[in-house]
Amino acid sequence: MRSDRCIIEKRADSFLSNPNAGVFAGRRRMGTESLLDLLADRIAVDSAANVVRVKEKNNLLEHVRSGMIAEKQNHILLYIEVNMEEFDLITKMFPLAHIYGAKELCHQVPVCFKEYISENSFKCELD
Repeated sequence: MRSDRCIIEKRADSFLSNPNAGVFAGRRRMGTESLLDLLADRIAVDSAANVVRVKEKNNLLEHVRSGMIAEKQNHILLYIEVNMEEFDLITKMFPLAHIYGAKELCHQVPVCFKEYISENSFKCELD
C-alpha cells in the first residue's frame, strides 16, 4: 500500500505543477474528501502556498475570504458542490487563486478538476 501512496503522490505533484493538467484521478473507493486531502497535503509542502478548505456552503465567500493570505499563493479546495454562479463569483473575487473541485465518477473513482464541474457540463477555468 505504501508504494501505491507514493505513486498517487507523484501523480498529484504532476497535476499540481502542470498548469495544463485538467484532471487528476484517485484510487478506486478513495472518496473525494480523501483525494482533496491528499492534494492539500501536497500543496502544503510548499511554504509559499496557502490552502483554503471549503467544506460548508454557509457563508461560502466569507469563509474563502477569511482563509486567504495575500503574501502566499492561495489554493481553494471545494469539498462541497457549488453552482456555476458561486464558482464564477469565487473566480472573480479571487482571480489569482487556484481552485480545485472533486467529483466521484464511475466505479467510485474520485476525480479532481481545476475547473467548474456541473452535472452535465464542464467550464474550463485552468490556472
